[in-house]
Amino acid sequence: MFKNAYYYKPNFKEVIERFEKFYDSVDSGSTGNFVYRALLDSDLELYKNIKLNTYDFNNDIDRYISDLVRETEKTYDIRRNVYDDILPNISPVLGIGDYSAFVAGDIIFSEDTSWSQPVLTHLEDWRELQEIGTSKWYKKFMLISQKLIEQVKGTDIPFMRGFFSPLDLAHALRGESIYTDFYDNPNEVHEFLDFLADITIKFADNLKSMVYKYLGESKYSVWFFKDSINMSEDISCMISPELYREFEAPYTQKVIDHFGSGLLHCHSRALYLVPELCRLKGVKNIWIATDPNTTEPISILKDLIKQSNNVCLSIDCSSFETVINNIEIAKGGNIAFCTPVININEANRNTEFIRKHSKC
Repeated sequence: MFKNAYYYKPNFKEVIERFEKFYDSVDSGSTGNFVYRALLDSDLELYKNIKLNTYDFNNDIDRYISDLVRETEKTYDIRRNVYDDILPNISPVLGIGDYSAFVAGDIIFSEDTSWSQPVLTHLEDWRELQEIGTSKWYKKFMLISQKLIEQVKGTDIPFMRGFFSPLDLAHALRGESIYTDFYDNPNEVHEFLDFLADITIKFADNLKSMVYKYLGESKYSVWFFKDSINMSEDISCMISPELYREFEAPYTQKVIDHFGSGLLHCHSRALYLVPELCRLKGVKNIWIATDPNTTEPISILKDLIKQSNNVCLSIDCSSFETVINNIEIAKGGNIAFCTPVININEANRNTEFIRKHSKC
């Protein structure tokens, strides 16, 4: 069902090259490099139309794959005349439950998302977890990924997947008790997080091998898996910088070191975490998601750039006017902007403004 990547993105190669220059700026010391995503209403329709709780993932995977491919293709076909920096890609859409169920447990589906339930009654129970690769959802997720990957073979369209950081994974498996475990049994927490770093590496490596097996003839189709890993640091947004440095940073760093570089995600409710993430070696980008009733990152962009260690910062902005008003400040760093737009014409006007001011 997918056409070639250039059908959906005529400037596909140019966008890839822009992102490569954007991420290379971290090590080169260059600043004033920008990329831009225009968020259309149609970009979100996929998540409304895929009703996760209508699928039987024991017997109904092919229907899910067909629906997801159709909705994903529709999304990129609608925006094929938008020249921003979004790449057409295919990715599993299962909510967040599968981000930990590959280790153990089941997934609870609602209409538009999913979640898992903790499986470790006692912290030490992690030592009894079954071997990674044997859980039912590990096998299901790999099968779903394989079927999606096969759908884009020969099109240059990349397969994309993110992962929980070790602490996010720890919270999913252990629950809220992980917060008191820091104090009650710190040595065991360290061993647990080290184990979770190792199994994240194994999981991501196995998925990377599958991506290269089916799509390796195209350097663009494997682009999201080339020498990098994308991880969330959501649970780290609920602890102090001191706890992050002691318990999480070494294990996030371990995963990044294995893959070469890291693209990380955090939230605006914990802007104090940004400098902690930017101190990690090999980090290329931090996506700071904007939470309700919190400081909008662009309003303190100058301070964030000072804390960034020249790491690229991805920020969501409520309007493009805020981007215009802060573009000169932004030139002191390397910024990925995302704003909502009403239509394609507005998206392309915004893109033209970003191109005009960006070095890459």
